[in-house]
Amino acid sequence: MEGIAFISCVRFSMQLMIAEGVFVSELPKRNRFILRLLGSLICYFLLARVVFTAFLRIPGNIPLVYTAYYTSLFLLTLGVIWCCFSARGKDVLFAGVCGYATQHIAFSLVTIFQELTDISFGVLMDFIMIRFLPYLIVSLLVYLVVIRKTEGERELKDRDIRMIAVSLVILLTTVFISVMVDSRYFAADSGLMRNVICKIYAVICCSLAIFVAFSISRQNRVVHENEMMETMLHNMKEQQRLSRENINIINIKCHDLKYRISRISRIEDSKDQAEYIDSIKDALAIYDNIYQTGNDVLDLVLTEKGLLCDEYGIKVTCMIDGSILGFMSASDLNALFGNLIDNAVESTMKEEEDRRFISIQVKKRGQGCYIHIDNTCSVPPSFKDGLPVTTKKDKAYHGFGVRSVKYIVDKYKGDLLMQAADGRFSVDILFYQ
Repeated sequence: MEGIAFISCVRFSMQLMIAEGVFVSELPKRNRFILRLLGSLICYFLLARVVFTAFLRIPGNIPLVYTAYYTSLFLLTLGVIWCCFSARGKDVLFAGVCGYATQHIAFSLVTIFQELTDISFGVLMDFIMIRFLPYLIVSLLVYLVVIRKTEGERELKDRDIRMIAVSLVILLTTVFISVMVDSRYFAADSGLMRNVICKIYAVICCSLAIFVAFSISRQNRVVHENEMMETMLHNMKEQQRLSRENINIINIKCHDLKYRISRISRIEDSKDQAEYIDSIKDALAIYDNIYQTGNDVLDLVLTEKGLLCDEYGIKVTCMIDGSILGFMSASDLNALFGNLIDNAVESTMKEEEDRRFISIQVKKRGQGCYIHIDNTCSVPPSFKDGLPVTTKKDKAYHGFGVRSVKYIVDKYKGDLLMQAADGRFSVDILFYQ
């Protein structure tokens, strides 16, 4: 490469990182983020210097070499993202590709502006008005037009690596063409063709790359939502069965209670009568399952599930402050605790009757809300991606409850931990407020 200085490498890196910054804004940060960021930036520029020196030794102005040079710097920025953010490889690549496309859009617009206006600035103003500000403005526009529309829906996004690869190919092809038209091979052509027409083409292609990457993700989200609806409809049969079972439990107990009360007057022995009254009190224990936690929705869920636990001989202990759950919608609260308790009941039913225990806690922790549910579990389940894997054969419709729990926790930007140890299965959830 000829006629290129290391300062251009620094400027390109700065512009690229600005553009990538908007696409990593929702990614979860790793521990000690600031230290990681500083360390990875130092490593980046050291490696960038090595890359610059290596490519500088290649003679001539070969467009393919320049493309490889910029691609190498782009790959180094992916390392920075990976070091600083806790994300899957395809999410890192997605952010990098879209960020590079955004950077190239800004570069093309700046080139068009300079060609059409022929305005020149001093060194400082050139840096601000040409090298920095346009990239910041274009990145913010992309954030407002593209990213903000899907903000808060990250838990439903599933990046399609195939479409990311397509976007990357479009992007690199566009970069190669831009480098080609800026090389000595086309130096004799008009500036209008090289710096306006070709750069407009670059803007269109880079916009297409971002659109392809995002649109497929949105389509995947729609597919996911449809799958959720299908699964919910499938699970309604199970909910109806459980509701009928609860009604039958209440009807049986009420019928038994009516029969016992009618017999009290016919018992003459006072001792027998006292024992019989005690048995009626035991029958009235059904009303001990009516909860008052300070949250009406949670009261209904716990009451319904408590009836089932009582029938199956499952002992439930609760320490719950339902008033701190007011930030959640009724449907989300019902789904969260309904699925958690259903899973606990299903697991506990596999135990001997004297080992059937479920413990539920909801309390304030710092400025957040802490939820803990655990149950006896002699045989720990297998885990995948931090979630237990269903052991049922029909995996298409089972295991959905656990995924629903994760979906709701992610929706409210909480943390979820599921683990099995020492004969117990526990779920810990922390919501920050």
